[in-house]
Amino acid sequence: MVINRAGSQFFSARAVAMKSITNESHNEEMEVMDLDEDESSPTAGAPSSATCSAPSSKDVDVPSLGSTGVQNGSSSSPSPAQKKPEDRSALANGSANSSNAVRFGANKRPPSPTPSKKSGMKTPTISPPNLVLPTWEDTFHTHPRAHVPAEPPSALSKTFQYVSEVLFAHDETASHKKGKGKSGPLKPYERALPRSWDVIGGQQQQDVLRGCQRAVVIGVHGWFPASEGAVMRTVIGEEEFQDKHNVKLSKITKIPLEGEGTISRRVDKLYQNLIGNKEWMDDLQNADVIFFATHSQGSIVSTHILDHLITDGHIRTAPRDLAANAIAVASGGSITRPPQRVCCLALCGIHLGPLRYLSTSSLVLPYIQYFESIAARELFEFQNTDSQISKDYVKALRNVLDNGVKMVYIASLNDQVVGLYSGLFTSVTHPLILRALYIDGDAYHSSDFLSNLLVLLLRIRNAGLSDGGLLAHLSESTAGSLNGVGHSTAYEETATYSFAINYLFLSDSGQHSQLELAVEPFDARTEQNDYEIPWALRDLIADDRVAELFSDDFIRLRDAFRDWQPKTAILRDVKRKLQPIQRLSSTMISKHADSMSKL
Repeated sequence: MVINRAGSQFFSARAVAMKSITNESHNEEMEVMDLDEDESSPTAGAPSSATCSAPSSKDVDVPSLGSTGVQNGSSSSPSPAQKKPEDRSALANGSANSSNAVRFGANKRPPSPTPSKKSGMKTPTISPPNLVLPTWEDTFHTHPRAHVPAEPPSALSKTFQYVSEVLFAHDETASHKKGKGKSGPLKPYERALPRSWDVIGGQQQQDVLRGCQRAVVIGVHGWFPASEGAVMRTVIGEEEFQDKHNVKLSKITKIPLEGEGTISRRVDKLYQNLIGNKEWMDDLQNADVIFFATHSQGSIVSTHILDHLITDGHIRTAPRDLAANAIAVASGGSITRPPQRVCCLALCGIHLGPLRYLSTSSLVLPYIQYFESIAARELFEFQNTDSQISKDYVKALRNVLDNGVKMVYIASLNDQVVGLYSGLFTSVTHPLILRALYIDGDAYHSSDFLSNLLVLLLRIRNAGLSDGGLLAHLSESTAGSLNGVGHSTAYEETATYSFAINYLFLSDSGQHSQLELAVEPFDARTEQNDYEIPWALRDLIADDRVAELFSDDFIRLRDAFRDWQPKTAILRDVKRKLQPIQRLSSTMISKHADSMSKL
């Protein structure tokens, strides 16, 4: 059963319990840690010691530089070996709110002091923090989300505007052109993006729950049952959120859904278990807030379950309630309760299948063929968006987004199973989709140039702009080693749950009703042509809207590029292909100069 144990590590959220991370070198510029087998495994259900966390801010001062576009989430809590599972989230709540932590060279690991010869004891090294990026401020307090669009005009105002355009066509056209020259309007996609409530209202709301009292948390595990862990970490994140904002939910119902097998089999089994539990369904239908927390394969399963709940009328959503209220008013009845607020957090989701080379890996292939043949091989069908199983998934996702459900996709930087393009689901675009990157502090330095570039690309995607395919091109170069734990550590990090909880409570749902889910064809089975990287980067730099919003960030990246010294052959090759960043467009440089002159 050696093969079974080795293969299961790639898909199980429990794989993190089988490994421990050891630092074999104190080299400050080391990029990837060596992983050794741990002879003793921790108690089942307890957080693994493989998730290395930062010490409390009382013990360590993390230096920071001036403002930069690529910033840090918070550090995570101390190691589970030092704290109880409930205490691991002590610092995680700030991960999406801190805006002064990740800098170029700011969080480099400090050199260990020379141990005393008298004591005979080794001085413990300080673990770098785990990060969830981009931060809340970098996403919601910068343009275009910091620019609040005007309310959509009513039918009467539209009619008046049309008549005015007909009667005063010449004057209206001239004034419109004049106004447009002064300030460019938001694009339709940018107008549809959700905004934070403090930006919309001009100040922080007293009641951040906005009337919500009852919440339901549903956990759907990945390859192996572990949904209880996702539920508990979500509840911990919500409790921290309540403590921080001095609010209190009256009831939180925890619903762990467990069941193994293929996608369709799991969806049927879990959905029937859910609707067959009267207590769960009563709480679900009476809830003000519904939060799904899921990992890996469970991300697809959760989307299908959400689709079923909406289609069968078990969840109140804005579009469905609008029609129901219209019918009720027409028949003389009363208006129903307001729609529920729903959010789904997908950690390391396998939306576009596993990494391409895993299908031919001599380590993984025997496990797929002999132990989980059908369920495991099914995941590789998601590598092609033209496959039937992928089309069914996109259809379910489209219905979920059309009904106002917020989706959060968080990928792990050194995931050994799921590439960034898959964990972030880069082939789909919708205003309600929010993306972030989990960075394991033991695997990458926060000052690493490539990490900062990837975070900036995510900010560009979250602003409704294209990344030029760079996230897909850079995915394999950031993948973890096959015996790593990157696929599971994001699941263990409470900060990832806090990031999604902030998105659920601290922002509106935008004006997305006029926009549908856009899907670009993608086939992960076809090897990426890395020689397209310089051209993709050049097109991104030359984009006027990117230059307008992110010129300062590209200037900082250009300056940091010169100091980037990758240690592996793969990353050295990537650096050669990213050379165009040293030749920024004149538009971007001028935008940067304009912003500096206004300071």
